[in-house]
Amino acid sequence: MSGVPSAASLDKDWEIDKIHSNTEALMEATPVTESMRRPRASPLAINAAAIGAILLRDIKLRAGPYYTGFLMILLMPLAHILVVLIAFRIFGRLAPQGTDQVVYFGLSVSPFVIYAYLSRQIVTSLAENRPLLYFNRVKIFDILLARGILEATNSVVVFFILVCLLAVYSTDFSPRDWPGMVFAVAATIYFSFSWGVANALIGRLLPVWYIFFGLSMPLFWIVSGIVFFPTAIPDPYDRWLALNPLLQCIEWIRYAYYEDYPDKLLNIPYLITFATVCLAVSLVAERLARRVLLTN
Repeated sequence: MSGVPSAASLDKDWEIDKIHSNTEALMEATPVTESMRRPRASPLAINAAAIGAILLRDIKLRAGPYYTGFLMILLMPLAHILVVLIAFRIFGRLAPQGTDQVVYFGLSVSPFVIYAYLSRQIVTSLAENRPLLYFNRVKIFDILLARGILEATNSVVVFFILVCLLAVYSTDFSPRDWPGMVFAVAATIYFSFSWGVANALIGRLLPVWYIFFGLSMPLFWIVSGIVFFPTAIPDPYDRWLALNPLLQCIEWIRYAYYEDYPDKLLNIPYLITFATVCLAVSLVAERLARRVLLTN
């Protein structure tokens, strides 16, 4: 009876069906060669993946379920600038440089707004993402860098919108040095991030530091040359004020815009050096005190 399968044939067919129906059995039956193994991810790729995941988490938390939070992220800094401009207009403040007070004070306030919002978000990022530190793959600097990328992007968009508004509504918006203005904004973001990282680490060790950092905002507003003309301050007090990196950011953007703006106090190497040293010291301190920072 050639049409009837033998017992050996039935056993063979049953084994084949079992292998195809059982994934684990199929994997065991298939020899794994070296070329089929997934390559081990490099530490840099692991850090990049962690930063990307934290960044997406921050975006979802800030944006809300319907992504309406993006409007608040953009409108709050712009509203801050608008309120300051209205206040200066009501009190009759004249522009010390140029003929358009909206342009002068708008450009002067923008570095402070970038600093205030960016550095504050950096400082609070560790407290807001504290549960993520329980994962071994997540490092403290991953959280800080992810928040910095998000806030830096927000700062660029806010400044772009401000420039567009000034170009449309100002009677004479003509920057002297466009690349200089871009570099001034980039330096402001860099300084704000570096200063925020340093204060975030201090606040992680001393929670009361968050209060002192918040109280420093009005002080920076007063001494950064927004409400007064820095070069009109007599010696040696003007040199003391020039030690403020935020004043350097404001002076740089003014110098890049106006044709005849005095560069008496502008010291770009000092600004970049201050921000770089601040960030480097923070990275070294985070490395040395990582265990204390994670357990605190």
